[in-house]
Amino acid sequence: MSKSIIAVLVFIVAALGTSVASDAAELKVLATRNMRPILAALVPEFQQASGHQLNVDFDTAAPVKKRISAGETADVVIVLKSLLDDLLKEGKIVSGSTRDIARSSVVLTVRVGAPKPDINSVAAFKKAMFAASSIAFTDPTSGGLSGKYFAAALTRLGIADLLKPKIKLVGPEAASKLVAAGGAQYGVDQLSTALAVNGVSVAGTLPKELQTDIIVSAGIVVGAHEPHVGTAFIKFLTSPPATKTIKERGMEPG
Repeated sequence: MSKSIIAVLVFIVAALGTSVASDAAELKVLATRNMRPILAALVPEFQQASGHQLNVDFDTAAPVKKRISAGETADVVIVLKSLLDDLLKEGKIVSGSTRDIARSSVVLTVRVGAPKPDINSVAAFKKAMFAASSIAFTDPTSGGLSGKYFAAALTRLGIADLLKPKIKLVGPEAASKLVAAGGAQYGVDQLSTALAVNGVSVAGTLPKELQTDIIVSAGIVVGAHEPHVGTAFIKFLTSPPATKTIKERGMEPG
């Protein structure tokens, strides 16, 4: 671990009146699946430098919001900004505790070595979709954001029904894995998810007219057992060392 990360964490936890290493706390974090590659790198660093332990539970965006709305206990929730705003209105998130963490984009993936289609314009994108043998994306009903936004884009273009025979709906984080295994020609994922899959290449992002800016935000849950440690963790996620990791894992800092 770099000295800069340790220095940032020591400053954050000291400023918040909590301790480093002593009085170790156990923090429960409920986060969306697109944050898995990022948190896989950052959580161990936070734990090592702060002495606190984090238990992270990943789920798709809609279920994360539903679980907190239903009263599930947690210290920190990391979810789509619009859903976090809804939780704030419901009184489930501590006012003033929210921070934007990262921005994600939806991309098309192909198997390593396969030709990459031109999807730089709406016309080229439509042509590529009609020429495809199969297209895999997350079932929108699962709450997965990439599948939800891609399905909406096809509907907006008026080609959803025409492409139905080519569509393969899969579970969360499975589209690019299916492409890597040879089960689909194209996969649709968030960039952070796609970069974590061996055997696929990113063909490009969806055309700007179809692209949706996916903003992930974090906040302290009302009734959190460790709100001070949770606040320290959220501040760490927006610190320079963390934003470097966020970029490396396929997102932009919030």
